[in-house]
Amino acid sequence: MQGTFERIFERILVFTTSSSLMLAAAGIFSTVLNNYDVDKVFIDFFVYLILAVSGVIFTLVLQIFALEKIKSAMHVVFIVFYIIAVLVLAALFGEGYAPYVLIPSLLAQYFIGVGINDMFICHDKFLYDCESHEGKELETYLFHNNLSAIDLTEKTKGQQAVLFGLSVVMFVVLVFGKLSEGTFNIFIDLLVIIFYLSIMLCYFTLGLFKNDVFYAFLGFKDYIADKKRLLRSVFIIFLIAAGLAVFISSNKPLITINWFMSEYSEELNDAKSVQKQDFNFMPLPEMNLEQDFGSDARPNIIIELIFEFIKYAAIFALGAGLLYFFLKPFFTKHFRIFWTEGKLITFFRDVWEDIKNFFRIIFSKDNSPQAYATVQSKSFQDSMMDFLKKAKRSKEKTAEIDRLTKQFMKLIDWGEANKIHYKANLAPAEYTELIAQNVQTDDNKAAARNAGQLFEKALYDKEVLSGEEEKLFEESIKQVLQCG
Repeated sequence: MQGTFERIFERILVFTTSSSLMLAAAGIFSTVLNNYDVDKVFIDFFVYLILAVSGVIFTLVLQIFALEKIKSAMHVVFIVFYIIAVLVLAALFGEGYAPYVLIPSLLAQYFIGVGINDMFICHDKFLYDCESHEGKELETYLFHNNLSAIDLTEKTKGQQAVLFGLSVVMFVVLVFGKLSEGTFNIFIDLLVIIFYLSIMLCYFTLGLFKNDVFYAFLGFKDYIADKKRLLRSVFIIFLIAAGLAVFISSNKPLITINWFMSEYSEELNDAKSVQKQDFNFMPLPEMNLEQDFGSDARPNIIIELIFEFIKYAAIFALGAGLLYFFLKPFFTKHFRIFWTEGKLITFFRDVWEDIKNFFRIIFSKDNSPQAYATVQSKSFQDSMMDFLKKAKRSKEKTAEIDRLTKQFMKLIDWGEANKIHYKANLAPAEYTELIAQNVQTDDNKAAARNAGQLFEKALYDKEVLSGEEEKLFEESIKQVLQCG
């Protein structure tokens, strides 16, 4: 469960935890809130569809925000515009009462996802800081640079309270849903099981994060030989516990809520009725300032105009401030670069590759890192990280080199499998020249040379590659990998 597997697994937890809670709550209270007699349907298929799709969108957006290091204020900007878009959809499809449920539900779903995703972001930062160190060097490094470790430790403590709070919220939903005779069926039961399984797995990952920090300060990394087997054990424990709960639980609970409700109803019936009293309140006479106190009692017209000006100026300033807050992010350089250089397409391409690798790792027998990254490609990645730290490149440049390095590692892995060995003293273009000499067609030779030249250009040029150049680099890598 290395790298890609962990990243996809953690984001799946963000989706399942937030979405299963909101979908289960919507399903349980659907019959309670809907009133078919007067054609008021607050929760229907449209609401379920929006909540499910929104869970996927929120997870992807949170990942983009993390990669691009977007400020926290953008969470508010995004969710406001997203809710506006959902309201437009509801109006187009004639879902008049759905927004009354969707607006609070989407707000809760998004910020639950933000809260859970934060702990994974902190863990990613910690791993990135420790990536190029190991052993005594790692121990020394963390002794002097431990801010990311402190942030991760504090975040795990806070997340334990958040996860417990979410568990209580689901319990409250179930209790009040039962008291109000809400809907309970196999789909609701399945969502509840998914929710509590996600909570348990979140606690499981928090435990791993704590151990990561503890062992890193001792100089150890990758202290668990097979995380996939450990995760499989957690699932087995959950299934055993769920199975025992089914057999042990009874339809005759020790404490019956309805018993308390019946006792409370009897007390209300026995209570004496309150007699209504008519106090005969007389309305106050209307007051005329000029007639009762003279013309001097009315404020000066200039003062009235000043107060009116202040009122409308404050309204205008507040409106202008809100407009500036919501529209400013769309006119920043960061936003322009993100769209013009096709980073969104690159992101979705990387997500698709990660998902394929995720399922490949799940169903593979060999879980060792060497099955997907050779020692030579890992050595190449370490050398690139060392270069970036010494060169002190910008955040955009660092992110670009990180993306290109992961692609170039695939090329090295392919070369090792085809007996084209990489050595540390070879520049990227020199290594791709070796590949070009060993492939057959001119197109494949040109693709290999393009990959090396573009990687070196990205490495030594202070400006990031254009969208076309990065696309050509990825296509060149892919063409070489298809040589067999």
